[in-house]
Amino acid sequence: MIAPATAHKESYYQTKILRWLKSTYPAAFIWKAAAGPYSQGGIPDICAIIDGHFYGFEVKRPEGGRLSKLQELTIQKINAAGGTAAVVSYPADVQRIIEGA
Repeated sequence: MIAPATAHKESYYQTKILRWLKSTYPAAFIWKAAAGPYSQGGIPDICAIIDGHFYGFEVKRPEGGRLSKLQELTIQKINAAGGTAAVVSYPADVQRIIEGA
């Protein structure tokens, strides 16, 4: 089966979001979490500290991206600890979350 021409990899959406965050919040501390054998599992793809508040953005493709159980649990823990974590696909999703926090 051939994927539709509009299907993009998750990294495509991550790049769009990172560029938007960095251009919109130049004074913020923004990073893409690196995955590897020595990293904490479940950490959101993109993390940011904006005006002293922690944000974690788990980026999923809009056409069928799904969270793992560990990602769900990590998002819950971040939110319970006072940060803001959510699943996003587009910069507009991120903007709504930041403006609503």
